[in-house]
Amino acid sequence: MFFRRSKVLTGLVTFTMAAAMMGVPANAMGYSARMEAAADLNPVTGNVITPENAQTELIADAVLPIVGKGQKTKAEDDKERKAVIEGASEKTSLKQEDKIELAVAAPNVYLNIHTDPSLGSEVIGKLYSNDVAKIIQDSGSDWVKIKSGKLVGYVLGEYLVKGDEAALLSELVKKNVAFADNSDNEVEVHRYKSDKGVMMTVSQGEQITVEEDMEDETDGWIEVSTEQGKGYVKSEDVSVTDAYPVAETAEEQHERIENATVKDIADDAQMKADKASEVAQAAAEKAEEAASIVEDEETEHTKADEKAAETALAVAEMAQVAADNTKVTADTAKEDMQKHGSETGEAVAQFALQFVGNPYVWGGSSLTHGTDCSGFTMAVYANFGVGLPHYDASQRGYGIGIDSLSDARPGDLICFYGHVGIYIGDGMMVHASNARDGIKVSRADYRSIAAIRRIFY
Repeated sequence: MFFRRSKVLTGLVTFTMAAAMMGVPANAMGYSARMEAAADLNPVTGNVITPENAQTELIADAVLPIVGKGQKTKAEDDKERKAVIEGASEKTSLKQEDKIELAVAAPNVYLNIHTDPSLGSEVIGKLYSNDVAKIIQDSGSDWVKIKSGKLVGYVLGEYLVKGDEAALLSELVKKNVAFADNSDNEVEVHRYKSDKGVMMTVSQGEQITVEEDMEDETDGWIEVSTEQGKGYVKSEDVSVTDAYPVAETAEEQHERIENATVKDIADDAQMKADKASEVAQAAAEKAEEAASIVEDEETEHTKADEKAAETALAVAEMAQVAADNTKVTADTAKEDMQKHGSETGEAVAQFALQFVGNPYVWGGSSLTHGTDCSGFTMAVYANFGVGLPHYDASQRGYGIGIDSLSDARPGDLICFYGHVGIYIGDGMMVHASNARDGIKVSRADYRSIAAIRRIFY
C-alpha cells in the first residue's frame, strides 16, 4: 500500500519534526518524497542515504532546505542513481556533533524562551510540558540554546529532558498527521468511506490528525479527526507523517488568548491535561514492558535491556509529573471558568429582573415594549453577547444540560415544552408569562420542566 511503513520510513521519523522546526514546509515531507530522498545522495555530505544512515543524513541543517517534496538532488535519473548506489564506498555519516539531539520540556507550568541567555532578556515564546525542541548549543551552563517550531532561543536547561529519556519521550508525544497533497484542488473530508457526504475541505499544506494505525490502512481511506468531528480522506490525496508538539510564539499566544473566553482557556488547558495523561499512561506501559524483560528469570537479559528499563522508568516518572502539573493547571482554569460563569449568570438574572411588569407580546422581543417568552430570554442574553434563537425549543440546544433544579444557578434557562424562562435562584424564575401577567417572577417548577440549560459555565 502507498502508506505502509517500511524500515526507511521508520528511520525518518525525526526528519519531519526537524523540518517543521526549521521552517521547511511540512507537506514536503510526504511518504513518497521521503522514500525518494532516501535513495539519493546527501548533497551536503556526499554520502549515499540508506535506511541505516537516513536519520542522521537527512536531518542536517543544510540538507533540510534542499531535500523536499518531489525534489531530486544529484542523481537525476534512475540509471545514474543505481550506478551511484552500487558503486558507493562505505562512508561515514555526519560527525557526532552534527547529529540532532532532541529535548523535551518538563516545566511545572511552562518554560519561557528568551532571546539571550538571561532572565532579563525578551521572552519570545513558551514551551509547555512535553513540547519537543532541537538542542542547538548546550555547553553545560544553566542555559541551553534550542529550536522549536518557529523559534530559536535560550531556555533554562534544568527544565529539559535530554538524552535517551528525551528520545523515548519524544516518540510517545508524537502523532500521525495527514497533509493535503493535491496542489490543484482542495482535499475533501468525507463523513463516511464514500465519495458522497463531503463535510469539509482541506487546503494544500493544511494538516489534520490521523486517528488510525497506518499499518492497518488497506482500503484507500484514512480516518481523521477535524473540528467538525470524525471523517475520512482518500489516502491518495494526502501524505501521512509524524508531528511533534512544539513551542508557541509570543504572537501565537497573544492571538490565542486575546479573544478567548474563560471557557476557551479552560478547554485548552483540559486538552493539554488529557494529552499529558495519555502520554503518562503510554510511558507507564513502556516501563512495565521493559521491566518485565529484566525481571523474567527464565530469559537472559543484557546490559542494554537493563539500560532500557532504567530509561523507561525515568520517562514514566517524568511523564506522570507532567500529567500531574497540567491537571493542576486545568483544574485551576476550570475553577476560574465556573466562578466567571456564576458571576455572569447572576448578572443575567439581575438584568432580567428590571423588566418585570413590562408587557407580553406574542412574537415580540422588546424588553420594554413587549416580548414573548423566547424573545425575552433572547433579548436578555443578547446584552451579554449571546445569540439565542427566537424559539423556545431551539434554545434547549444551547449551553450544557443541568440535571435538576437543585443544581441550577442564576442565569440558567428553565425550559418547558412551549415555554422558557430565566432562573434567578431560590427556586424562582423570571419569564414573559402571558398577555395578562406580562413579565413576572414565578416558581421555576410551577409546571413540568423539560430541560435546564447553562449558558455561562
